[in-house]
Amino acid sequence: MVISHKYKYVFVEFYRTGSTAISAELCELYGGEKILCKHSRYHEFLKTATPEEKKYFVFSGMRNPMDTLATGYSKLKNDHKGRYTNPKEWRVNGGLITNQNLKIFRDIKDNNMSFADYFKKYYKLPYDNWTSVAHRHFDYIIFFENIQEDFAKVLKKLHIQQVRPLPVVNKTTGKENYLKYYTPDIRGRSIFIFGPFMQKWGYEFPKEWGNKKSGVLSKAVFNIAGILKKIYWRFTKTKSLPA
Repeated sequence: MVISHKYKYVFVEFYRTGSTAISAELCELYGGEKILCKHSRYHEFLKTATPEEKKYFVFSGMRNPMDTLATGYSKLKNDHKGRYTNPKEWRVNGGLITNQNLKIFRDIKDNNMSFADYFKKYYKLPYDNWTSVAHRHFDYIIFFENIQEDFAKVLKKLHIQQVRPLPVVNKTTGKENYLKYYTPDIRGRSIFIFGPFMQKWGYEFPKEWGNKKSGVLSKAVFNIAGILKKIYWRFTKTKSLPA
């Protein structure tokens, strides 16, 4: 998380939305400073924030969940930055990689698991993430698909003169266009898994898939599970990287 008392903003870093590039740029050029943990949630900030800080302009990121999962799989498959093979990165040794992260990594490696097999095995319920806790109430959301333009708009809203285009950092190696991962045999499942979340945030499935929308069951499970997940996310701290 990044805060600026000079420009009165709080940037809530959400994983795989370009947050590494944005936070680095804010700290280097736009009066930002790191607080809490990298992916701390906004309600964690509110627990210690002053009345004045609670009025700061709040923004965060968002990304198409289909792209997010493809990126996560690529990071696991390619051992992104050696995190999954370096014991110093593991939670048991004080790092961020959980036992579950390691289990999935080894499963992919040992079984040469394709994305389709990974998706079928590890994703059973409609997709959601902790953006559901507070993102709807933020002052601005930077969409990864429009990151350069949205970042410029945030700076303009804060009355900050932009110095340069946002640099690209922490790029996932070995990743193709995410749509290539969604082979015909998992498209129906993808609609069930991603449909409610994508509809909530204005994303659409590829046109070549036809006019596909999530069904009643998918929406019902998404809503019911969402209530429980929000409670969980509000009462747990962000400590680990997502798988």
